[in-house]
Amino acid sequence: MKTLYTFLLLALCFTAFAQKSDSTHMHYRITRGIISHQTVLKSKPNIKNGFCEMISGRKVIASGIYKNNERIGRWRFFNLQDSLEQVYNYTSKQIEYNAPNKDFTYYIDSVKTNDRIIYPVKIGGFTYSLYYLLREFKAPLELRTAAGVASLFYIFTLNDTGKLIKFETKVASSVYNRIDVINLDKLRKEDFEFSPAIKNGKPVPSTLVWETKLTIN
Repeated sequence: MKTLYTFLLLALCFTAFAQKSDSTHMHYRITRGIISHQTVLKSKPNIKNGFCEMISGRKVIASGIYKNNERIGRWRFFNLQDSLEQVYNYTSKQIEYNAPNKDFTYYIDSVKTNDRIIYPVKIGGFTYSLYYLLREFKAPLELRTAAGVASLFYIFTLNDTGKLIKFETKVASSVYNRIDVINLDKLRKEDFEFSPAIKNGKPVPSTLVWETKLTIN
């Protein structure tokens, strides 16, 4: 009986040690030009489980924790000037901080003067997450004959859960005006993730527009 007890105790200790050490392997991966230093399970290197830090150039642009390949808790996102851009809590599904950006415009149906509005936000911030959507724009060949400066709009249509359901780009100038629809099939899961617009405490559909300038030579 004593021998059996000792065997069981050793087995439990070995199992606990294996579980503890199983997620101590640091893995380096390059995805979309971003270097990820991420903790993965030794037995399943494709499963992220632990601290992760994402680097662009020599700048940390995101850091947080994974559990069984899912982000949990508070993640921090930074711009390339090392300033905090966003804090998102993946457990509570809440934006805890988001740096303002004056280049965004928001559209929500039937808003009245006294309505309490929380505007939608791209989860992951501008530098890390929204960047991948912005680079989906490809300048139309017709623009070669419209030299000058045009306005470029990225138009994100969201449902009441904050999921991206339509993505358009628009180029507008005195001599050119065109809207293109981006194929959502080529986007990744995280590209669809926005926090929803909230009107009077209730999530509602919305449209988020980012405007910039396009110089045509």
